[in-house]
Amino acid sequence: SYVYSEISSNFDGSCFVENIRDESSKYGLQKLQEKILLKVLKQKEMEVHRVEEGRCMIRDRLCHRKVLIVLDDVDHFDQLKALA
Repeated sequence: SYVYSEISSNFDGSCFVENIRDESSKYGLQKLQEKILLKVLKQKEMEVHRVEEGRCMIRDRLCHRKVLIVLDDVDHFDQLKALA
């Protein structure tokens, strides 16, 4: 968390997502995808209806930007695929 705070200003956008394991089981990967997109793009509203849609949105909207995304407590490869 300290390292993230120190270097996040060097990026166009950044997001630190804690407790992926718990959050994804409670709220679903779509909500985590929305959280990443909202935080990195500095928007107030965004809706992701399906995980595949969220993957495409993350790829398309963030691929040409210098971003820092830290994913904490990932326990399944599907979580990583959906969020990074």
